[in-house]
Amino acid sequence: MMASSHLRTRGQAPVMPQMRALYPRLRSWSIDHALPLWAKAGRDTLRGGFHERLSLDGTPITNVARRATVQARQTYVYAQAHLLGWYDGKALAADAVELLLTRFRSPDGKPGYVFSLAPDGSIANPARETYAHAFVLFALAWYYRLTRDTQALSAADELLAFLDEQVAELRGGFGEGLPASDDIRRQNPHMHLFEAMIALHQATGDARYLARGAEIFGLFTSRFFDTQTGSLIEYLDQDLAELRTAAGPLREPGHHYEWIWLMRHFERLSGRRVGPHADALYAHADRFGWDAQGFVVDEVNADGTVAKASRRAWPHTECLKANLVEAEEGRPEADARCAAAASRLLDTYLAGTVAGGWRDHFSPDGRLLVDYMPASTFYHVFCAVAEAERVLG
Repeated sequence: MMASSHLRTRGQAPVMPQMRALYPRLRSWSIDHALPLWAKAGRDTLRGGFHERLSLDGTPITNVARRATVQARQTYVYAQAHLLGWYDGKALAADAVELLLTRFRSPDGKPGYVFSLAPDGSIANPARETYAHAFVLFALAWYYRLTRDTQALSAADELLAFLDEQVAELRGGFGEGLPASDDIRRQNPHMHLFEAMIALHQATGDARYLARGAEIFGLFTSRFFDTQTGSLIEYLDQDLAELRTAAGPLREPGHHYEWIWLMRHFERLSGRRVGPHADALYAHADRFGWDAQGFVVDEVNADGTVAKASRRAWPHTECLKANLVEAEEGRPEADARCAAAASRLLDTYLAGTVAGGWRDHFSPDGRLLVDYMPASTFYHVFCAVAEAERVLG
C-alpha cells in the first residue's frame, strides 16, 4: 500500500489545462461575490464578529448559538484575503479576533475558549473542545501574519500551554477536550492542530511550532494510518487503537485529501518524506471516495464499501487542494480530479443560492439536506481557491 505510483517532478510548474480553464470562475466567485457577501450580510454588527449562518437568500440567521470555530475560520478567510490583495479584510479579522479573546476566552474564569455563545452573549456550551482550539490557534497564526501583533502570538502560546497542561494525554496526542463528551478519541482534532502548527511556523519562522507539527505527524504515521488498507483511521479508543464502530471501520475521503495537502506543505517546510503515506491515502480516496455521479461521498469503510453516500461541499474542496499539491509532485491524474471537484463545486454547491453563497449538503439522489448556509464552509472553499491561486497564479 505504500509504493509510490508516479514520477516526481517537483519544481516544475504544473500545466493543468482543465483546472486552469475553471479557475477564473472560482476566483471571481471569491473576490466578486463571496468575500463581499460575508463581509456585509455575514458580519454581526450588533454583537461583533460573524453570524453563524445565513439563509439561502443571504439573510442572517441570528437565533442560534455562535461557535468559536466559525469566528476563527472567518478570521483566517479575511486575513488571507487581505494579504492576497483580494479584499480589505483587516478590520473584519481584527473584529473576530477581539470577539474570540474577549468573549470566548475564559468567560467563566476558567482557561481556554468556550465552544459557543448564545444569541444574548451568555455561554451556550462551556466545553473546551480541542477541535475548536485548533482553529483558534490557526486564526491567531493568520492574524499575526497579517498584523504582526505580538498579542496574537502570546494568546497562541497561552492556549498551547493550556492544551499541554490539561488536555494532553500520556498515551499520545490530545483528548477531545474538557469535559470529554465520550470515550472516543478522534484523529480530526489532531489534523487541525497539525494545520495550526504549520500556519504558526509559516507566520513566525519559529522552529518550535514546526517541531510540534512533527510530533503530530509522528502520531499520524504510528496511530492514525492503517498500514493494511493505506487509509486514515477516524475513531480510536483511549489507547489509540482503532475503534470499530457498529457501522464498521469508517473512513472519510475528505480527510484523506486534507491530510495529503497538509503533509505536502509540511514536507516542504521540514524535509520529512511524506510521499509513501500521501500516495496511499490518495489511492484509497481516489478508488473508493467517488460515486457514480462524480461526487466525493461522506464516508466509506476501510474496504471501500460506501457507509454514508451523502455529499457535503467540503470534501470537494479538500480534493481540489490535494490534487493541486499532487500536480506539483507530477501526479498525472491530478488535473482531471481537480477539474472534477471544481466543476462539482461551481455547478452544484456554489450555485442555486445568492451570489457568493453555497448549498452545503446533498443526499445521494440530489436532495438538499441543509436549508441554510453554514458560515464554517467558507474556510474550506476559500482555502481551496487561495491554494489554486498559489499553484496556478
